[in-house]
Amino acid sequence: MRPDEAFVAGALVDFLGGPSCASAFDGEDPPDLYLTYGPSRVGVEVTRLSQFTFEPDGGLANRTTQDFFALRLIEEINDKIGPSIPDGISLYVGLWMPVSNAVKFRKGLAEWVTEIASALQKGTKWERKIEGCKITVSVIPERPSGKKIVGHVANTKSSVDICLNARLVLEDRIRRKSEICATLPKPIWLAVLNDYWLADVDSYTIAYRQLELTHCFERIILVSEDGKANELASKV
Repeated sequence: MRPDEAFVAGALVDFLGGPSCASAFDGEDPPDLYLTYGPSRVGVEVTRLSQFTFEPDGGLANRTTQDFFALRLIEEINDKIGPSIPDGISLYVGLWMPVSNAVKFRKGLAEWVTEIASALQKGTKWERKIEGCKITVSVIPERPSGKKIVGHVANTKSSVDICLNARLVLEDRIRRKSEICATLPKPIWLAVLNDYWLADVDSYTIAYRQLELTHCFERIILVSEDGKANELASKV
């Protein structure tokens, strides 16, 4: 199993009473794994609930992918440019995703931060747009971690409506996974691993009640980042 699947498997085993009552083993992908408990055996498909962005074509994109690109860039410029930052200070970089051209943006960001690092005596805060992405750079006290360049990532295409996000991402995952698992032997469960930390079990419970869709899953189980499993839906 992949690490996330093994994590979900452990949460589901605990949900069913622990290793003395249930066990999990690899599936054929799909389903990702099987659970046995008592005389029963069920297939389980695993998916992640991650925050998304609204795209110009009306579709949804994974915000995590866009944010990871930006976070990786901050690490890159820390490794390459950080050593040139004087003792006692760090640079705090804010990036507003997404960008129109990733290659040009990476090059432009590195060149601009290099320029700032070579002339720190001329200011403490800068702002610029590169490839449609807003960037801010500020001088801050040196971080306890020792990193000379740190920062944050924002996204101009994300929504601050937690309930809307929870409902749309849950609907998307159930619909897509139901299509994949429609022809599999039944019963089959869907385990949704929550990566959208702003939404909790109550958010998803309300979101599921607002959905009007059919699916092939006997049970839908939400697994939180602490390994706790909660049932969102059941046809049993």
